[in-house]
Amino acid sequence: MQAIPGHLRLATSDLRRRPLRTSLCILGVALSTTLLLGTVSLHSGYVRALDSTIERMGYQVLVTAKGCPYEAASLVMRGGNVPMYIDETTFDTILDNPDVLEATRLFMQGMEAGDANRLMVFMGVDERFRSLKPWMTLQRGSWFSGDASEEAILGYNAASILGLNVGDRLSVGPAHRPVTIHGVFDRSGTQDDGMIFLPLPFAQELFDRQGKLTGVGVRLKSLDRVQPFLEKMFNLPSVQAITMTQFRSTVVQFVATSRILLMLSALVASLIGALGVLNAMTMSVSERLREFGLMKAVGASAGDLFGLTLLETGCLGLLGAFLGIVMTSLGGWVLESALRQVVPFVPPGRLIAVDAASVGGAIVAALLLAVAAGLYPAPRAARVQPAAILRQTA
Repeated sequence: MQAIPGHLRLATSDLRRRPLRTSLCILGVALSTTLLLGTVSLHSGYVRALDSTIERMGYQVLVTAKGCPYEAASLVMRGGNVPMYIDETTFDTILDNPDVLEATRLFMQGMEAGDANRLMVFMGVDERFRSLKPWMTLQRGSWFSGDASEEAILGYNAASILGLNVGDRLSVGPAHRPVTIHGVFDRSGTQDDGMIFLPLPFAQELFDRQGKLTGVGVRLKSLDRVQPFLEKMFNLPSVQAITMTQFRSTVVQFVATSRILLMLSALVASLIGALGVLNAMTMSVSERLREFGLMKAVGASAGDLFGLTLLETGCLGLLGAFLGIVMTSLGGWVLESALRQVVPFVPPGRLIAVDAASVGGAIVAALLLAVAAGLYPAPRAARVQPAAILRQTA
């Protein structure tokens, strides 16, 4: 055991003598580790955030106007402007369905905040909304005083961004009508945190869409009755229904396809990193043949030199892996910000959360690649002939 620190110092001596070459080699391994770890963490984090968002929707089926159901579902989940409407009478038809346990009317509109240069998302809701989402508790203030009252309740993030509190005034809608902030919801960790909630009749009047809804959220008495319910919705004119499970499956399939492309990129990056280690170690062994000859002349075996070379490549792999883990942890939010700009639907919450399993896998992968790259120069170091080397350098 006492020989281990000595072997480690000896193995890293050339790494310290060639700081530029060593740094470039470690950086190559770190970049491949970052891409690999980021890809694995992004997939698991995306699916975890998506599942959490769907679970917190409060309903299992979304009924909207005919069109692309997945687009409508993603718009509702991320707080976008849904340009399709259904008649409010459809809600009564849905409630009459014996398979329905609860349902809520949804009216969503988004508009730019003007001088603030941001999007304000308004959600017209009724009392049934609170029944479907009992975890949406008021941090301060109270529920609307009436269905047509010109009042608003802010989501947790919306209140923070707008800098408003209970009793303050806010201009809303195309006509910039002033409303009174009547309450602020506590943090829910979903898209609801960024919304401005209005009484449903007032929201419909505000955007001149009386009698119209952007969707109906439905919770069924039993999940076994999903298919019969969907068939009944299919028979209604200008209406379509999609389950949150169907939406999840479609999104996860899309993410899985993207993951394959990213994994291929990570594989290419890993091979490039391994070639960098191979090149650095080949040069290192070539430069140190006399040193290896002297070591063998004073008693070092071929196995000692072979192991010493592999230990050096392993150090490069480990250092690159640790640097890659740090880069992934610190730079994950940059990738998340970019994804939210280009991907149609990105659920709220942290997407790239590095866990112990993925970190362990990344370290093992980097170490194995580095050691594999050292299998070429290591035998060359082990086969060195002391007499021939000493004659050449005499």
